[in-house]
Amino acid sequence: MKSIIIKNGNLVLPDRVLDNSDILIESGKIKSIGKDLVGDYTIDAKGQYVLPGFVDVHVHGGGGADFMDATCEAFETAVRAHLSHGTTTLVPTAMSATEQDLTDFLNCFNEFKNTSKYADITPGVHLEGPYFSGATAKSGGAQPRGVLRLPDFDEIGRLLKASNGSILRWDAAPELEGSDRFAALMNELGIVPAMAHSNADSFEAQKGIDSGFKHVTHFYNAVTSYHKVGQKPRAGLVEAVYLNPGVTVELICDGRHIPRDIVRLALMIKGADKVSAITDGMRIAGTDMQSGKLGSLKNGTDVIVDDDVAKLVDMSSFAGSIATMDRCLRVLCGDYGIDIVTAAKMLSTTPAKHINADNIGAVKVGLNADLVIADNDYKIIKVLKNGAEI
Repeated sequence: MKSIIIKNGNLVLPDRVLDNSDILIESGKIKSIGKDLVGDYTIDAKGQYVLPGFVDVHVHGGGGADFMDATCEAFETAVRAHLSHGTTTLVPTAMSATEQDLTDFLNCFNEFKNTSKYADITPGVHLEGPYFSGATAKSGGAQPRGVLRLPDFDEIGRLLKASNGSILRWDAAPELEGSDRFAALMNELGIVPAMAHSNADSFEAQKGIDSGFKHVTHFYNAVTSYHKVGQKPRAGLVEAVYLNPGVTVELICDGRHIPRDIVRLALMIKGADKVSAITDGMRIAGTDMQSGKLGSLKNGTDVIVDDDVAKLVDMSSFAGSIATMDRCLRVLCGDYGIDIVTAAKMLSTTPAKHINADNIGAVKVGLNADLVIADNDYKIIKVLKNGAEI
């Protein structure tokens, strides 16, 4: 394979921006970083940013397709849509559903991994539910209420068997009966147990953390913070997580779900190595569609686009986002004033660590050449996966 040189780039390294420098790519990996490097084929970055390819660990679909459609065509459509916007690694996410629908999703993922040329973009899957609280509209969010249930360990066993080891993360509400056993089992299997769609107060959340929950899905969305019960103030899951430095979080950085000061607060308390940026993108992401289904076309939930975000038709809740990761980059750096080195950690390095992918997530010698070139307005110019231009 011929070597590739990316020349004249402002390289976004893990700790700084290295101006007007080059990257040598050989056999799909970053071979060298420096000045005046020589290779067989040259890509001129023209003084623009060169960032690590984005890693989206929570995404339901895009390009008009949802992973819950459970067809290889839908998987490929969604993957290609996000890849074109700079996401070089993504984790297909299933929402709460019947056991049969989740089994279909898992079977389809395994077929996709065995047959698609895009298989190396999807290292595993994320199950968002179905063991969630529908106690309030806030905790339920856009999850379909009719399928929310307590952890069922016979069902869990069957889904684990169907997954063939592909599950990287599985979410549950920590206040539910059996959630402590669920978290312990996930840790035993090397699956990240995450808290989500929860009505837990801080005491219940702390019990969940003590039992092994390590992460919070879309932090601040569909979880509790300071509130009152019977005129008595209580702390929520958010405060419990801030008091536990080891728990990681993710934020939907579409500019609608999370305001600027919440992002800044999470970064101040947790640090960028504990905060991942996600899209929570659904099938409308990367399209001009103004309505669609969250979940499968067969039995998904109707959503509409309003104020540049997906919402339930009755406007009672957001319903995922329509964002791609390049939009998250523009929100973080352009709108929220986050420096690009920190943004790259949130978009790439930290989520790569979350899924234990040590060969991606940074512009660093020895890692895969998953790279994005972006202009000064954070618009994507080029995408490379394993050194190959997309």
